[in-house]
Amino acid sequence: MPKEIERKIWKIRTVKAYPEAHNHIIIGHVLEITDSYVRLDCKTYHFGKAVNGEKDIYTGLCMIRIIPWARIEIINELSESFDYANAQLFSNKDGTINIKDKQYTYGLVSQVGKKY
Repeated sequence: MPKEIERKIWKIRTVKAYPEAHNHIIIGHVLEITDSYVRLDCKTYHFGKAVNGEKDIYTGLCMIRIIPWARIEIINELSESFDYANAQLFSNKDGTINIKDKQYTYGLVSQVGKKY
């Protein structure tokens, strides 16, 4: 049975099926939590082992996705007012790739040009 939840914005890193697989980060509004999956209105970010800038990150469309718990490696809870749908990627001077809306900034890829 789905649980009623307050507004939550999650950043989810999924489990990689094999070491060479791309990394997948999902950021969005949690719509439903069940014993089997999490359903989100979200955007996805896909990238390989070496990221040298925003150009190396593929951003998926904002849509509803269902992620099984078995595919989730880690969850970070972001501010409930984070505007994930309109947030933009940018690089810091140290090469870290961040995602930012008008108010908040969060890290997306922290070791640019190195294995993630």
